[in-house]
Amino acid sequence: MSKSDSVERFLATGEHDPAFPSWGGDAAAGAASLARVLRRVVRWRAKGAPLPARSGPARPIEAVSARIAPLVTGLFGDRPALTRALADRVQVVTVSRFVEGLEDLPLEVQWTLANLLLDDLGAPPLSDDAPQLDGFCAEGRAWVLPRAFDPSGGPTDVVVHEVAHLLHELTRGELAAAPADAPLLAVPANQRETWAYACEVWAWATRDQPEADVLAQRIAPSEHGRAHTDARVDAPLLHQILAAAVAAPEQGWALLRAGVGAPDPLPL
Repeated sequence: MSKSDSVERFLATGEHDPAFPSWGGDAAAGAASLARVLRRVVRWRAKGAPLPARSGPARPIEAVSARIAPLVTGLFGDRPALTRALADRVQVVTVSRFVEGLEDLPLEVQWTLANLLLDDLGAPPLSDDAPQLDGFCAEGRAWVLPRAFDPSGGPTDVVVHEVAHLLHELTRGELAAAPADAPLLAVPANQRETWAYACEVWAWATRDQPEADVLAQRIAPSEHGRAHTDARVDAPLLHQILAAAVAAPEQGWALLRAGVGAPDPLPL
């Protein structure tokens, strides 16, 4: 396979031969070439995209901390150091940041980020088979777009959703919470998307501490946002655990955790 063929394959699928035979086995040169072409394509498509490129929040760690503080406090108690450590793991990806760096990431992660950005700009993705995502976790970090911080009139909170995933993907030691290899929260693998959606809906519904009738209205099944279209979600269970949380909102986060079968977190 020629270098051109290797580049075309990578752009179309996000896949590459880890031996980089087209570059004579020089993995560093091959990876650099693919990353360089990927950035060139994103830069070019961004210029002609129908939507403008967005910038992230001026103080991203503070913005993320404010979003996730109820989640962390509800599960672990008042842990400002843990909140900040998790917030530091949330990366806001913009076109300028992508084209100027991030080459340290695996190529497949760079490819996914490129498609994430192109979708945000209304530009054609690199492949028709590219996953349509609002954010994702990789390399111990959560990757979100600037739009995740837009004021929302509905139950969508990508930041909380992705941090809910970080809780089961990161170990306590990785966050300096304790010298242990156990995850912060042991969410069963088959309930992780249900868990993440439950967290984002509950975070949105309880924002501003609404009265009981408003909270119940916000938690109605018709208000479960993106979860409606995600086949990975156990919809009946999602409805059940959110209803249980509405009945006892002071225990809401603990009820969400117990509802997906995650045990009590280990002491920090």
